[in-house]
Amino acid sequence: MGQLLFSITVISVAALVLLFLFIQIEKKRPFPLIDFKSLKKKTILSANIITMTIGLTTLMVVYQSLPILIQSPPPVGFGGNASSIANVQLLYMIVLLIFSEASGFLVSKFGNLRPTTIRTIVTTIGFFVLFMFHSTEASIAAVLVLVAVGLALMQIGSVNVVLTSTPKQYSGISLGMNLLIFLIGSSVGPVIAGRYLQANQVFVESDTDGISASYPLPVSYNLIFLTAALISVSSIAFAILLNRSTSNRSGVIEETGIPS
Repeated sequence: MGQLLFSITVISVAALVLLFLFIQIEKKRPFPLIDFKSLKKKTILSANIITMTIGLTTLMVVYQSLPILIQSPPPVGFGGNASSIANVQLLYMIVLLIFSEASGFLVSKFGNLRPTTIRTIVTTIGFFVLFMFHSTEASIAAVLVLVAVGLALMQIGSVNVVLTSTPKQYSGISLGMNLLIFLIGSSVGPVIAGRYLQANQVFVESDTDGISASYPLPVSYNLIFLTAALISVSSIAFAILLNRSTSNRSGVIEETGIPS
């Protein structure tokens, strides 16, 4: 145990030192991998945080927790198999594909900002409904359709906001940062879900071979879905901030002719 704590401490200190050196080096480069000046802009910062919430909630709920819930034996799960997981997620993937393609048309007609706010609200409602109604595979599949609509439109909108708020010579850097932040959210989400799943376990005896194994309790999934819903609420706040920041910047351009 002592060696494990020592190893974690050494690795953590080394990571902090390397992060500090990375930041100092990037600040001096004319074309850095990460443009910290752009990250400080309210518009880009809000859009990136919305992107992070998408990666966090999607990986935490759809791709990690739900498969475990479906495969776990009764009374802590549905006792399904890989086909059962595919059936539950099928409509989600189809809707995600369709609305991802349709996002381009919606953005060109209505813009990025107001639709993005609506999308965050739709996603938040979807996770709250999932928190309240996940007792059957059919109810989960139906709610995932609502979640997919919000996530697909929200992700396209946030990426477009980042690109339209960045000078052309830095567009590649901003897009790369946006993807990196999405991946950070995708990495953190499963950790949070795994913590909930591991903290609430119960032994259940298999009906086929009589062997007992530990599985997450239903309260674990309640906590995961509620956490995803609360994280989505924060995305609404940042979407509102994004609207205000862009409105203020537009006002500066109209009054002075100079972008802020």
